[in-house]
Amino acid sequence: MNTYQHIDQFSFTPSSIAPLCQATCIRGGSIRIVDVQIDSRLCGKGSLFFALKGERTDGFAYIKSVSDKGAAAVVVPTERAQEALHSCDCAVLASDDVLASLHALSRSYLSLFPQLKTVGITGSCGKSTTKEAIACIAGQLGPTAKTPGNLNSEYGLPLSTFSLDKKSRYGIFEMGIDHVGEMDRMVSILKPDIALLTNIGISHLEKFGSQEIIAQEKAKIFHPGIEAGFVSRSCKHLPRIEKQASRTLYRYDRDAVKAVDLGLEGWLVTYDGEPFQVRAVGKHLLEDIVGAIAIGAYLGASPREIAQALEGFTPMQGRSSVYRSDITIIDDSYNASLDSTRSILSYISSLRWEGEKKVVLGPMKELGNQSRFAHRSVANLLAKSSFGRAYLYGSEMKEAASQLRRQGYAEKVSFTENFEELEHTVERQSNRGDLFLLKASRSVGMERLIPSLTEYAARRPMRYA
Repeated sequence: MNTYQHIDQFSFTPSSIAPLCQATCIRGGSIRIVDVQIDSRLCGKGSLFFALKGERTDGFAYIKSVSDKGAAAVVVPTERAQEALHSCDCAVLASDDVLASLHALSRSYLSLFPQLKTVGITGSCGKSTTKEAIACIAGQLGPTAKTPGNLNSEYGLPLSTFSLDKKSRYGIFEMGIDHVGEMDRMVSILKPDIALLTNIGISHLEKFGSQEIIAQEKAKIFHPGIEAGFVSRSCKHLPRIEKQASRTLYRYDRDAVKAVDLGLEGWLVTYDGEPFQVRAVGKHLLEDIVGAIAIGAYLGASPREIAQALEGFTPMQGRSSVYRSDITIIDDSYNASLDSTRSILSYISSLRWEGEKKVVLGPMKELGNQSRFAHRSVANLLAKSSFGRAYLYGSEMKEAASQLRRQGYAEKVSFTENFEELEHTVERQSNRGDLFLLKASRSVGMERLIPSLTEYAARRPMRYA
């Protein structure tokens, strides 16, 4: 069960936690609260369940279910509190705004850790890798909590804060946004002592409208009370960001380290005379490592401590993860911005490989009026690459397929909007010795290809010795 158990150290009961949520305890209870959840499937005995209403589901529909599982309390809209009393047996807290109550509880919880040094990370891509690397370094200095997985939205951030316990000295949190105003709400929860902005791309452009607005919104992480701010020197709109921050930001770049490319084994990095190997494939992930080093050095970690912390570092699954069997698969399918797609395509294209290199590309989502341009740009890059075959999936990729065919790539490209057809085509044309790159936006679930592709390729003949 994915829970946030540390909240139980404060012995909260429904009646004692209600003021911290800015909610009213309509019916109390004696069960101690041990975790906080917004997903009914993760609830168990002692859970505090916030019945949030989303675009597709309404958490109120699950309050009986979580009560039956032994939940300590549910937080429901005030106008439905009486209905909740009849629907479930656990304690009921009423709120005029359930999400605001979740935010209020997170703020209250954070106030219990005056010794805590917090780091917030935002940017169009690279947040998770940077966060994981910073957490490794901070862990050398003291007990460290971090965003679990990818809980980085205005829903995920408050849940992440409940991973703190009384021993925590550092809290490393992602602060990802996909619409205007979200960073304001996140900074109202967590005002990080130190903040890092990785880059500005066109991710979520559909909702933001322009890169200028993306930069403006993400730059809000550099709030007036911040101790220090960091930004990649290669970040677009850097002057705009620094002007908005009203302070000089620390700039980092890859020149801060010496790095030897080890191909699919990652990088041999030397920082201030201290060597270590990170298993991060691609130049874009190397820059994330350098950002983490900059934060670690600011926190007081020595070069040796940084090297020890990052020795053998491996990014989270789906961030250029390497699977080796009869074929080799690079799974970079957790997300797909234009910048990260260009970067990994260029890197793998330049990689020496005895077998055939193939790429399976899904759409880059939420790019608004830049979608056609972005997908055509990918096609132009592919046409000049060393990939032997390209398998394109999703309606947005139709433009890329047409572009490739116009450039004489017709025999090497296939396009479909049906995932089963994609899976069948990729399997049928796979051979032992192949190198496959999988890249797509998270919603596509491109990693579904890995098990069947690996199993099928094992039965194919070895084409390359």
